[in-house]
Amino acid sequence: MLGMEPSMRSFTYNQLPGRVVFGVGALDLLPREIELLGAKRALVLSTPEQKAQAEDVARRLGARCVGIFPRAVMHVPIEIARDARAEAKRLGADCAVAVGGGSTTGLGKAIALESALPILAIPTTYAGSEMTPIYGLTEGGLKKTGRDRAVRCVLPAVRDALVRAGPRYAS
Repeated sequence: MLGMEPSMRSFTYNQLPGRVVFGVGALDLLPREIELLGAKRALVLSTPEQKAQAEDVARRLGARCVGIFPRAVMHVPIEIARDARAEAKRLGADCAVAVGGGSTTGLGKAIALESALPILAIPTTYAGSEMTPIYGLTEGGLKKTGRDRAVRCVLPAVRDALVRAGPRYAS
């Protein structure tokens, strides 16, 4: 009977918007995805060990790539974040492409936190940082974390090699 419903818990669910491009060939769509953002000047981020992968992404982007910043490291030291922000500003970047795992995605988030640059993630691991609004920065040996929608990647796109090499149940 109406009005006689059992007691029910109320809740509000707020889903974060997102776009995921997944699968073999997804990396080839990156220039189009940058264009859909209205961006034209991408700064590609990586760790020193993944610089060759960043160079491959830069080559695919052609004139849309304004530079590579291959200095991402674990726990995002504030000094590296400041250098990356300064480089993005110096180059006039209007988006960043993070190629790598959590360290590189974290660096992208550190840039976005102060600049609101959109971050496109090309994860090479299944860490999952590209899917969250959580960031972390290390200063004076102390890591501080936070949550801000500004750091959420606008496009997590899984690389072909990760799709092929990852476990079938995960891909």
